[in-house]
Amino acid sequence: MIISVDRKTDFVGSIKQMSADNPFACRIISMYRSYRPELAFVDYWLVMDHSLNYTGAIARNGSVFVLYLTDKSDLEEISSFMRVSGASGIICDAEFQLDFFGKKPQTGAILVKTEPFDEPDGNIVIVEPGIRDAYYLIVRCADKNFRPPSFDDFYVDVNHKLRHKTMRMYGVREGKRLVAVAMTVAESDSGAVLGAVACDPEYRKSGYGSAIVKYIGNRIIADGKAVYLHRAKNANERFYEKLGFTEYGSWSEYYN
Repeated sequence: MIISVDRKTDFVGSIKQMSADNPFACRIISMYRSYRPELAFVDYWLVMDHSLNYTGAIARNGSVFVLYLTDKSDLEEISSFMRVSGASGIICDAEFQLDFFGKKPQTGAILVKTEPFDEPDGNIVIVEPGIRDAYYLIVRCADKNFRPPSFDDFYVDVNHKLRHKTMRMYGVREGKRLVAVAMTVAESDSGAVLGAVACDPEYRKSGYGSAIVKYIGNRIIADGKAVYLHRAKNANERFYEKLGFTEYGSWSEYYN
């Protein structure tokens, strides 16, 4: 059974009953705290079994859905719900296979780190960059694994989440130039999903990428949270291994 969530529902508490430590639960909780259910472009649902026990959660932002699934989730029911929901994209744990119009998902590793990093070089200048500077650095670093949104969409979303403290963003400056950036794309009480890690191609192999990951990661861990990362398949394996990340599981993304 899939039930819609409103202001009266203890949505976050219901998810925590299932699991406090999960990157997909983290994404959904963070979205809920950023964008409440009365807004037209988001929706939230809880998944229940016939005994009214919670077995999963679903969040929609536009036509993109995030699923938090468990071993007790009814995947046939959820797959059917996704097919009629108008979803253009779905992200979930790869452990759970959906029937989404027969589409094969893209997959990659989920990494995690819970112990502090070595502190970065103290001579590296860490800043809280402007959203515009961060965006255009991310665009310069885009590749086949990541297609940036439009600037307007990026600015509105990041500005809103920074004000609501559901994300954080730091960068490295070399002189007046922003050369590296990292941000969280979601944060809950127990975890944060790291994303948009970018280093200017002209300044790679200078230690700036690892420095910014260490800096933001240590601040997340100091807050008592696990650091999660969704890595593209076969991308940057050695980089994150050297930083001490370990494999948590795998993600799947479905596109229609």
